[in-house]
This record gives sequence, structure tokens and C-alpha cells, in this order.
Amino acid sequence: MNLVFMGNPSFAIPALVKLAASDNQIVAVVSNPPQKMGRGKKIRETAIAVKAKSMGLQVIQQQDLKSVHFKRELEQLNADLFVVVAFRILPKSLITIPKLGSINLHASLLPAYRGAAPIQWALINGDEETGLSTFFLTPKVDTGAVIFQDRLPIRPNDNYGVLSERMGNLGSDLLVKTINLIKSGAASAIKQNDNQVTLAPKITKDMTIIDWSKPARELHNLVRGLTPTPGAATIIKGKRIKIQETQVENDDNGSNYLPGEITAIKKSIVTVQTGKGYLLIHRVQLEGKKTMDIGSFMNGFTLNIGDRFGN
Repeated sequence: MNLVFMGNPSFAIPALVKLAASDNQIVAVVSNPPQKMGRGKKIRETAIAVKAKSMGLQVIQQQDLKSVHFKRELEQLNADLFVVVAFRILPKSLITIPKLGSINLHASLLPAYRGAAPIQWALINGDEETGLSTFFLTPKVDTGAVIFQDRLPIRPNDNYGVLSERMGNLGSDLLVKTINLIKSGAASAIKQNDNQVTLAPKITKDMTIIDWSKPARELHNLVRGLTPTPGAATIIKGKRIKIQETQVENDDNGSNYLPGEITAIKKSIVTVQTGKGYLLIHRVQLEGKKTMDIGSFMNGFTLNIGDRFGN
């Protein structure tokens, strides 16, 4: 079967590799054009574009998905199926081009967590289970009929980077299974229950700021959901840092400290008062620097009991 694969981040790489190794033919890979990224604003290609080129696949780097020229280019590929993994919202004019339609791999158990950041929100909300769904694309985002789903547990120490990698690998198998079923002509799909919808909106900069008045468990899950990127941020002594690894300690009855204040300092742990319980900080990242353990951070940055994060 001739496939056009569409994707951007590294999450989609296992699916691209698995499909390329199957008995299907990837006739083109569509990804975003190179963009300025990082503090140095260097021009960089998407992870999928880099991987696809290294595999010798035809790569189309397209910004305007409503371009008439782009639509014509896709039509000329004569694809049986479009396969979309962590890309962008396709207009209806593109979804209907392939003979067998267009499918998407989504990193949640739809209709839960429709939207751009399902993995992050599952972690932020403290879920203990998540999963993946394959479904037929429709013009309305993440609403199409579901073909297959696969569940997996969220481990206590999972963060966004770790869970995303595990889900990308599991998702690649689910995609192959889905495409094989479609190829056989036996594919059936189940309509989503709109009464069970939850949303996973894009993570904005405001959402990454740590509010120390919230409970330690809630802040710990925020850190998990935003690590390694974009990172849960706070201010200490005028310096903006990202908290990258934490632990919860709940027994705080009778504390005289304010939320955000450091209550204890050890060689490899800094304990901070929250709205409920203590948050133990293990790893941090200064802007423009690599992630480091809190002990290494304190070698070049003095912290004292009573210093307050968020100021």
C-alpha cells in the first residue's frame, strides 16, 4: 500500500521507521519547514524531516497546507492512505485525497485528551494510565471514529520525555496493526462518545510557571508533565530556573514557612514548603544551561533556609 506519512517531532520517528520496514511503500514524508529554534535561533529541521532524509525518503517541507500547489503535489503521489502522527490540522481538501482516507495516531484513549498535548496533561493530572488511539481523520480535530486503542500504565517516575518515548514505540506497532487491517478491507471503526470528552490544550508559557501555593503533589505532577521541555519554571534570587525532578513529602502540619520558602538543605536535596506538603527538589536547569543535580547547582549558586522561590 502506498502511504504518505506526515509528522514533526521525535515522537513520530518509531512509526516512520516501523512503516518503512513493513511491506508498505512510503511515497513521501510531509513535515514542517526548517525554523529558528533554541536560544541561538539556529535554523533547524524537524526530527521527522532529518530522519526521513537519512532514510532516503522523499521529504516535502510545507508551511501552507491550503496551498493549491501542495494539494496537487499530494494528488500526484497517488497514495492509498495518509498517515498522520503529531503533525498539524489537515484541511478537509487534503483528508479526502487518498483512496482509503486518512488516519491519525493520537497519544491518548480518545475521546479523552483531545488536543495538542495529551501526554503532558495525563501527567499533569496525575493519571495512572494512558494509551494510544488510531482513528479516521475528519475536519474536526480528534473526533474521528476509532479503529484501535492500546493502554499502558503511567509509572510513578515517568516524565513527559520518558513517557513520550515509550508511547511512540507502542504507537508504531498500533499503526502497523491498523494499516494491515485497513489493507485487508476488514477495518471497522467506533464512533467516539462525545459525553466523555476531555481536552488537552497546547501548553502555554503561563502554564509553566510554578505556583507554590498549590499542593506538593500537584506541583510534582506539573514538573513531570513539563520535563524535559518546556520545563516548570520559577524564580529564585532574581534567577529564572526550571525544576526538572522532584519528590513529594506530605507531612507539613504546623509549619511556620510560607509557600515557596526553603525549609531544609542537604547535599543533594532542597526542601520547599508548598500550599500543602513539601516538594523535594533533585534536579534543576538554569536558562541556557544543561540540567544538573541540585548539589551541583548550589556549588555555583548559594541557597539558604528561608530563601523563597517565586520571588
